[in-house]
Amino acid sequence: MIETKSKPSQLKKLALTHEVGEKITELEEGELETFQPEYKPKCSFCIRKEQITGDKGDEKLENIEKRLGDKFSSDENTVDLENPEVVLKAYKSKNKLRISKIIQKIDRGLFEKRKNQERPFSSPISLGPSIARVLVNLSGLKPGEYLLDPFCGTGGILIEAGLCGIGVCGVDVKGEMVKGCKENLEEYGIISHDIKQGEVSESTELFDKNFSAIVTDLPYGQASKKTDSAVEDFLELIEEFEGKTAFMYKEPSLGEYEADFSIYIHKNLTRYIYII
Repeated sequence: MIETKSKPSQLKKLALTHEVGEKITELEEGELETFQPEYKPKCSFCIRKEQITGDKGDEKLENIEKRLGDKFSSDENTVDLENPEVVLKAYKSKNKLRISKIIQKIDRGLFEKRKNQERPFSSPISLGPSIARVLVNLSGLKPGEYLLDPFCGTGGILIEAGLCGIGVCGVDVKGEMVKGCKENLEEYGIISHDIKQGEVSESTELFDKNFSAIVTDLPYGQASKKTDSAVEDFLELIEEFEGKTAFMYKEPSLGEYEADFSIYIHKNLTRYIYII
């Protein structure tokens, strides 16, 4: 759970978020009994609850829906558990109870429809749509700006960027990946794209574009001279690049850079995100 001052319209692109709520109040343990809300819905509503941390069986959440429902009820509203116009959510985290009005649900099912196995062209090492969207979001690009992925592969990052209105260009050393990437992009309605075959070292020179960011998932297969050389070429590329860089790698440090975030994939793999 995080707090933000961003407008709701700016939060539609979020990848690892399930819902967005407008904060009503935050209560310390023991304050619920005396709490009197200033806001009360003027329509049908319901109360939902969720335990964020701590004991799932915390007795303090027992009957919380009824207790809060009584406090938020008025002559101008009704409780509707099936089809409420307003959903109020109580989040229990350690000794705090946060109450919010849900204003947006993130449709994570759309990400499922873009999973690797659902694409026309796939590869076992393709980046999933949720994590690809995280990288795109962290780049901070706005619609109309251009992004370069110098290891585009099947196009996972470019798909998510294109769906956000960002101009997409990609490079891959393998011709089959270039062809497959184009096919995947067009499958999801991203007709305007520029994908070329080439080496990472020459990737920015292949396009007549001013890129605002480089976003990519570095190779992380078995160690080889070819892979090591590609990663070294990438480091040289971003040293000369004047825009922002967001990339993912298998190690918590690379050259002079330290990872900003880590994402657990499975027991044998944790990926690290770098923002430069």
